[in-house]
Amino acid sequence: KVADFGVARFQNQGGVMTAETGTYRWMAPEVINHLPYDQKADVFSFAIVLWELVTAKVPYDSMTPLQAALGVRQGLRPDLPQNAHPKLLDLMQRCWETVPDKRPSFSEITVELETLLQESQITGTDYFLTQHSNWRVLMICSSVVPPST
Repeated sequence: KVADFGVARFQNQGGVMTAETGTYRWMAPEVINHLPYDQKADVFSFAIVLWELVTAKVPYDSMTPLQAALGVRQGLRPDLPQNAHPKLLDLMQRCWETVPDKRPSFSEITVELETLLQESQITGTDYFLTQHSNWRVLMICSSVVPPST
């Protein structure tokens, strides 16, 4: 398990899950819609947590959890922050794609975050790393999580 957003399973267990588990504000559309789901539901939730770390806000904070769930079902996603690197914004958007198969794997996410961290250190464009200390913690954590096979 990379992280547990309420629906994670160890990868070697395989299969899909069907029960609604998790918290509406972070829940993937397929979970909200009571469809079978797999680890790609956690990728969606990860993107919401990533958004939280960059913005230091709660997703859909002007809505009730149920309103947020209904919005996500209809394609609602948090507004993209203006202070983040474009590659990070692209990653967020791909992670919260409506179609699970279009979302990257955690292995791909880890590689992209490590590359982005290295690029920011080389170019000195770490404005989004210093603005929110939570983001730096995420980057450090992602660099020590080995990609799953």
